[in-house]
Amino acid sequence: MRTRKVVSRIRWSCAILIFAATLLVADPQAEAACLGLKGTFLQLTDAQLARPAAEWRQLFSELQTIGINTLFLQWTVLDRKPLFREARHGTATNTPLAAILDLAAQSGIRVWFGLDLDSNYWEEIKQPAEMLRHYFRRRLQDLAGFLDDLNATTAGAPFAGWYIPDEIDDRTWLVPDKRAVLKKYLAETVALLKARRPGSKVAISGFSNSFADPDLLASFWDDIIRASGIDLLLFQDGVGEGKVAIENVGLYYEALDRAVRGAGAQLGAVVELFSLTPDGRRVPAMVDRIREQIAAANRLTSFPAVAFSIPDYMSHLAGRQAGDLLSNFLSSQRTCRS
Repeated sequence: MRTRKVVSRIRWSCAILIFAATLLVADPQAEAACLGLKGTFLQLTDAQLARPAAEWRQLFSELQTIGINTLFLQWTVLDRKPLFREARHGTATNTPLAAILDLAAQSGIRVWFGLDLDSNYWEEIKQPAEMLRHYFRRRLQDLAGFLDDLNATTAGAPFAGWYIPDEIDDRTWLVPDKRAVLKKYLAETVALLKARRPGSKVAISGFSNSFADPDLLASFWDDIIRASGIDLLLFQDGVGEGKVAIENVGLYYEALDRAVRGAGAQLGAVVELFSLTPDGRRVPAMVDRIREQIAAANRLTSFPAVAFSIPDYMSHLAGRQAGDLLSNFLSSQRTCRS
């Protein structure tokens, strides 16, 4: 009799464990977190450009280990100075872009090529609509001037698409006359890019300062995408910057995903890997918070989650804290496969 009771208890305990394990595997939040990160931004800052070749090889090795298959070069022109070979000059100044593209190809990583980053963009867009027309006209002229050379650079690279580095906030463009100027600029930019490389995709990113509610922001992006022909909206989750509370991120994703898909495009999430310190510094965040962000991104958007940014906040090359975050993230991913 006693033996039967012991066997019965063992069976009952095993059943409970199996049931708990089933719940864990079936948990959509856990499953979405386990999908991990598939993309990252890379900013070609002076610090990045100064990296020796060995460090670039190490970085791409880390990206492969994480599972990254998509790289967004946030810009390839900085304040009208190209970081690629120009036909008229024969070379670019102090740039490892060719080596980066070779490493991407060897690593099976596809690249979205950013255009010209204008350091004065945030000041320029404060202007009234009429002045903005002149500003964006110059930007289009600049694009037309360097696009042939940039397109030649992409010819042998693992090209994924174009990226417009002018980030769109949730306040500036709600004014109808300024929005009209923005739509014209983006439509003409997309047309130029797709004319140079037919069939190519164009991406842009946006964020919320918690000014516009999710439905208003979704309506705005529906209008922008239909007018411009943009294929991919990358929405910055704002958690690292403290712009959006982590529990509210899903509200934006749900509204935006409906609107963006309805307009014929895709929505992707940019997972901010950092936290702000009281003195305004950005430091690598805790892995548990990042997994929450990844879970929301992978559950509620149609494009695999993109990090901002692994080279700066989740790499042994970026310091001890960033190296610890990488180790902790890889450890958490291993538990998904065990």
